[in-house]
Amino acid sequence: MRFFYLLFSVSLIFDLAFTCGVCYGSPDEPAVKAAQAGILFLLGIVGFVLSGIALFMYNLSRRSKKI
Repeated sequence: MRFFYLLFSVSLIFDLAFTCGVCYGSPDEPAVKAAQAGILFLLGIVGFVLSGIALFMYNLSRRSKKI
């Protein structure tokens, strides 16, 4: 049981140590807006790549039915 208390207290210490100013800042700050734009951009890239893979698989299945 002492292990769980130790693990819990260490996780609280790390949580306090690794927090950044952006997480606790105002949502209207430029850094927060830049982080949000970066996340949306990366989600767009991932969506584009996954849709390309899906289109490629669709074309392969369509061509295999023709043969």
